[in-house]
Amino acid sequence: MVGMSGAYGGHSNGGESRAPNKEAVVVRAPKEAVVVGAPPPGPPEMEMAGVVHKVAAQPAQSTASKMKGKVKETFFPDDPFRSFKGQPLRAQWVMAARYLFPVLEWLPGYSLSLFKSDLVAGLTIASLAIPQA
Repeated sequence: MVGMSGAYGGHSNGGESRAPNKEAVVVRAPKEAVVVGAPPPGPPEMEMAGVVHKVAAQPAQSTASKMKGKVKETFFPDDPFRSFKGQPLRAQWVMAARYLFPVLEWLPGYSLSLFKSDLVAGLTIASLAIPQA
């Protein structure tokens, strides 16, 4: 871009474009940039040029294990049975019942005032929905 030759720390070389190094690309922030969570700046001789981390390729998986993972993610996206691990059998049964019947979770905390509010809301919706049918 015209007039942007040093805006991001790079320099134009007359229209030539060089291929980036395939081993590592180091990006330097401008001197006045502040990085949240970074240690306070030290003397200029202690500044790091950049840190490059190599990431290994993902291990190969069989088609059946890929399919199992996708089906599990489709039907149980939040893995509700993760909390069952390491629990006694009785606690697992209680957790399973609460998972299948959510009323068991909120019923102990339900009160008469909540019932009155729910009754008014139900009658209001019924009075609007029935005439439309």
